[in-house]
This record gives sequence, C-alpha cells and structure tokens, in this order.
Amino acid sequence: MKTQASVQNVIDSERYQVVPSDDGLVRITIEQLSVLNFSHIISGLDNISADDFNSEHAKFTGYTEWLFESVSAITIGWDWHWVWKNGAMKCCLKDLPRSNLQLQESGFDVSPRRNDQLLKQAIEQFSWQATTAAAIRNRYRESPMNNY
Repeated sequence: MKTQASVQNVIDSERYQVVPSDDGLVRITIEQLSVLNFSHIISGLDNISADDFNSEHAKFTGYTEWLFESVSAITIGWDWHWVWKNGAMKCCLKDLPRSNLQLQESGFDVSPRRNDQLLKQAIEQFSWQATTAAAIRNRYRESPMNNY
C-alpha cells in the first residue's frame, strides 16, 4: 500500500494506521513520521575497557532501538557515540539509521540515500539522548552515563 502525502494523513499518530507493503517496508511521508510516538526498546554499549570509564578523553559508543506499534510495527535503530566536551557528555548520532521505513515524497519512494538522510534528520529532531542515557545507567552497574 502506497501512502500519498496529504493533510488528512497527518492528523495524529493514534488515528494513523501503519500498514506494511508486500516487501515488508512501511511507506509513509516524513510528515507522518513526525507525528508518530516511538517507544524505547533497548539501548546498549559497545565493548569498552574499564580504563575508558575514568578517562576525560573517552568516547563511548553504543546502539539504541525504538518502536512505533500499530497494525504493524515500525522500528528505527541507530548507533551513537558519547564524548566528553567541556566537562560534559555530548551525544551524537553515528553512521546511518536502520529501519523498516521507506519514506515517500509526492507519493513515490525516495532514493535509499534520501531515505537515510531524512531518517537522520528525523532522529536529530527526536529527544532520544536522555532516554538512552537512562537506559544505559539502568542496564550497566558502572556506566559512563552516571554523570549525564
């Protein structure tokens, strides 16, 4: 099922039905994506050494996964890195996101490159850092996020 961009489709996420296409991808517009309320599934750290926890120059990397569930599920996951900057931790998106979304413009699929670009922009607008930091603190006994 292809979804065309229209104001009626972008009312609110509770009334918008997410239906996958035959290829397993969910096709929506960036406007529709912006109204969906994603829930945090999991976040984790990549392998780090004990020495990294105490280093001012440490760079921590990990992953996070988010879900919107309706008739079908939309998942978005990405890698991130936390770095110490001016005495505080700063979190940044790293690499390209992973998702079962195929974004559309004017009723047509965007290119893979444009899809990645739009997903990155959406993630940058999404308030995910605090939730990710809290998940890391809860998951790991000793966490670099304890100072965040």
